[in-house]
Amino acid sequence: MLAFGLRNFAQVVQAPFLYCATDGATNGDINLTWGNPAANPCGAFTQYNIFASSNGPAGPYTQIATITNQAATTYTAQGLVSNNNPTWYFYMTTTYNCPGATVLSSDTINNQTPATPKIISVSVTPGGQSVVTFAPSTSEQTTHYVLYYYLPNGNAIPWDTVYGINNTVVTDTTTLAAHNPTQISQVFTVAAVDSCGGISSFNTSPQNTILATAANTECQRQVNVSWNKYINWPQGVAEYQVWVSKNGGPFTEDGFADSSTLYYAYTNFNTGDSLQIYVLATSAADTNIISTSNLIHLRAIIVQPHSYIYLTNVTVNAANQIYMTWTIDTIAQLIYYEILQSTTDSINYLPATQLNVPSPLQHFETYGDSDYVFPQNNPYYYEIDAYDSCQNQYISGFAKTICLQGGLYDYYVAKLTWNNFELANATVMYYNLYRDFGNGFQLLRTFQPGTNQYFDSLQAFLNEKGTFCYYIEAVYFLNLPNPSGYQDTLRSTSNQVCIVHRPVIYVPNAFAPGGGVPENTTFKPTIIYGSPTGYSLIIFNRWGGKVFESNDPAIGWDGTDRGKEVEMGGYAYLINFTADDGTAIERKGMVMLIR
Repeated sequence: MLAFGLRNFAQVVQAPFLYCATDGATNGDINLTWGNPAANPCGAFTQYNIFASSNGPAGPYTQIATITNQAATTYTAQGLVSNNNPTWYFYMTTTYNCPGATVLSSDTINNQTPATPKIISVSVTPGGQSVVTFAPSTSEQTTHYVLYYYLPNGNAIPWDTVYGINNTVVTDTTTLAAHNPTQISQVFTVAAVDSCGGISSFNTSPQNTILATAANTECQRQVNVSWNKYINWPQGVAEYQVWVSKNGGPFTEDGFADSSTLYYAYTNFNTGDSLQIYVLATSAADTNIISTSNLIHLRAIIVQPHSYIYLTNVTVNAANQIYMTWTIDTIAQLIYYEILQSTTDSINYLPATQLNVPSPLQHFETYGDSDYVFPQNNPYYYEIDAYDSCQNQYISGFAKTICLQGGLYDYYVAKLTWNNFELANATVMYYNLYRDFGNGFQLLRTFQPGTNQYFDSLQAFLNEKGTFCYYIEAVYFLNLPNPSGYQDTLRSTSNQVCIVHRPVIYVPNAFAPGGGVPENTTFKPTIIYGSPTGYSLIIFNRWGGKVFESNDPAIGWDGTDRGKEVEMGGYAYLINFTADDGTAIERKGMVMLIR
């Protein structure tokens, strides 16, 4: 091992601190680097002596150089490396005029990068941290190690550097979830670094933590323990042992599995026992070499039977998302809900999504279905199925949304149609229809069940913008049977439907500037509904000359051209504007000017 401290001993000649031997730029050369020893108290410096061997660290060695410059720290040994002798070993001594003194030799180093360390084991502590144990590098000039996360593609990411050739037990203290051995199996490898800065290749036989998981199979009264395979022990795994502590007691081995089995059924418990479990792998080459998994904490339980699940509401919001609410027996031990959806009937469902059951279980649950649902096109049927760990299925009954559809039936008349709201254990009392023409939704009319259409007259709103939005809600009484016994008056809303009434243009066919009827002294079209943009009114005389133009719907033609009255007769008009829905509107014709 390299010595990096300066020590003075009487009548002892210290060796140089030889720490680096690297292949030079010229083929066959080896560059040596050392640190000068402490001054010798017993005599004058004579020389440094460099010895080399290609036969191995035990020699025999031949002196290849004598350095008489005491300040020298480098030397190039020329032409040593060949195909037959790629590896050379070196050590150094110092000669002083010190008769009878003990002459020390430096550490022996070689010109090769450090040997790749061998991994002994990877384990997980009870506290949930990974521990990597490896053998010291066989290269004496090793000064430190680089620890890596080994990736599936064969690459590796460094995560720690530890110093000292014998510092070979390293704990991964990272708190990142991506490297948490209680959540994933982490694969590790290691490389050695020498005093020259040379680094070995990382070990391409990485080893991994054992990630153990356990799940109650309450239906069969057993805990199923499973784990991943431990890899790359030289002779593989001898066996996997399952160790268990019950209710805070000592850990005992409950059983084992052979190297090809990665699961174990644990049955030695009573309902309600608090369990701690880990898996221990032993090496087939040396049973004293082990790897322990993460520690599992688990309470052994059985499945509590379920009593009821009922849909209580399904409704559509303004964003066309469908929200459903259901009530559930809170003592049930469920794993997930499956939301079933249909656009045809309450029988032929398709799965819409699956939801994990929260803990603790809530008496009412709500879910919003917004993926690829179009409640403005058709009603949707829903059913909620609940499953426990035994795969027992519990069905909620069905609900059906209200789909409101509408359009212009005639000028100034909107036609609205809707389907019945349906929900198991519910009775619809009445429907409320709401309308918004720009001032917010207001109740328009109430209907008894059995009415599914309405014709809405828009005559009273000729001065509005022309966009009329509607939704309808069902007011129903929900009466759930025992053991739920829940009762309430609730509401379910439909989608919103908006009807845009296209602008209606009234164009006079004659007007009389200076006449006795004030309303008819100016030629000005009347636009009903909408706020036209890009409005243009142009008047042409009989020869095609433009005599008037306005871009303001409130300004009409007074029968003049540049301030002078035009003669009586017919004039062409051209009207253009863009309606609220983006439609380009054009009207043209003739108007008679009467004097």
